Amino acid sequence: MEDKIDILQVGTNQMELVDFRMYEHKPDGTIYEGIYGINIAKVKEIIKYPNVIKIPSKESLLDGIYNLRGEVIPIVSLAKWLNINEPSDITTRKVIITLFNNITVGFIVHDAKRIRRVSWRFVKPPSEVLKHQYGNKIVGTINLDEEHVMLILDFESICEELGIFSEEDIKRIEKVAIDAGKEKKKVKILIADDSSTARKIIKKAVSPLAEDIIETTDGQEAWDMLNKLYENSNGDIKNLVDIVITDVEMPNMDGYRLTKLIKDDERFKNLPVVMNTSLSGNANLQKAKDVGVDDFCTKFIADEFTKAVAKNI
Repeated sequence: MEDKIDILQVGTNQMELVDFRMYEHKPDGTIYEGIYGINIAKVKEIIKYPNVIKIPSKESLLDGIYNLRGEVIPIVSLAKWLNINEPSDITTRKVIITLFNNITVGFIVHDAKRIRRVSWRFVKPPSEVLKHQYGNKIVGTINLDEEHVMLILDFESICEELGIFSEEDIKRIEKVAIDAGKEKKKVKILIADDSSTARKIIKKAVSPLAEDIIETTDGQEAWDMLNKLYENSNGDIKNLVDIVITDVEMPNMDGYRLTKLIKDDERFKNLPVVMNTSLSGNANLQKAKDVGVDDFCTKFIADEFTKAVAKNI
């Protein structure tokens, strides 16, 4: 699938989502059908629920491991992570095999329905009600119609809970940044990322290099902030921002669109942009190059990220 995901013109703020379902057995006996989405750029394939080698742990999010054509991959129970009481008679279970953060993980879903093409401008941050119910597990919502809402999960948060990146990784990132910072001047950094987990790690990574850090939660907010700062910069944005670090997948405006706007604008085109994303693979790297990004790195590889930032300041 990696060679086929580039079906949308890059920089137009469009994406495609796999629409999958999770069914929940409610206390009153009814079955609730939850609608969820994952960016197709993270999906390698979708398979029927296989013969998984079980891991005997009630607490673990892992359902087990599976040998997929010679690659042993962890199989994660989304129902456990979402605290869903699964109906006992589900016969349609599938596994979405994903590749992001340079790792392959399978996620058990109850059904996979279709591919939806949407604009990031229709993806909105979760409401306070959803934040209360799901915590930081939801990063965006899409109103499909008057009665149905799709929820986009924070898969990076799942990886954090699985220990795929831990406090030890953060310490390693900080050490690389400190070493890089010894040879560099302090700079002003604008961050665009909708994941609180990612922003926390990025801030720790760049703090030894930073004179000032400006946080924004999506591409539109970052673009608005750049324009506001330009008005206060006496015509030279580099007085207030030295570098932009952006995610790709964000509500309202994605990182590809943000980068294209920056590079197509005479006021900002010389501003370095480092794309720091969970999306892996050559197809996503090519998309980043197409919009003029200065560097592309995968979350959360310490050396790769901090060297990319240091190189561009």
